[in-house]
Amino acid sequence: MAHDARFLWFREIIDPAPAHRLLEIGPGSSDSLAVLAEPLDTGFIVGIDRSATALQRAAKRHAALIASGRVRVRQLALEELTREQVDELAPGGFDKILAVNVNVFWTRDPADELAVLRGSLAPGGALHLFYGYGEPGDRTSRALAPTPRNLTDHLTGAGFDVGTVTSGELLGVIATPR
Repeated sequence: MAHDARFLWFREIIDPAPAHRLLEIGPGSSDSLAVLAEPLDTGFIVGIDRSATALQRAAKRHAALIASGRVRVRQLALEELTREQVDELAPGGFDKILAVNVNVFWTRDPADELAVLRGSLAPGGALHLFYGYGEPGDRTSRALAPTPRNLTDHLTGAGFDVGTVTSGELLGVIATPR
């Protein structure tokens, strides 16, 4: 099965190393976990999602990757994530954290969530927020999406240095703790 081109672009931007520990917020049952797990060897990706139904579908879809230990899923909403849970999921923190089309980062002030995520990153780690649908380079989507300024204001206010990347209507925001 061919992968969704968006997720391939996201993976290119994230550039996971074979030993990286990744956290995806809200993967649902999409292909993102499989795409991001491909370059991992001793590393792994944890997908947390509030939806039990989505995680059941993800567990079925990614059963072989879960059995290999490269993919793990947990029913957990971002607002419920604690430092203790992060220590259990990835002792020492995550090298990369990502979210795709997760609205909390632009529909309200996400200061609490960003504080938890900042504390969940391993030294040198980065938070990646991606928005958009369609193919990289495509500008025909009509999906509602945040402006880069909206996201960068929240992130800089939470103690991150921020950069942006785009391809067509796809937006990526990369945030590293100051």
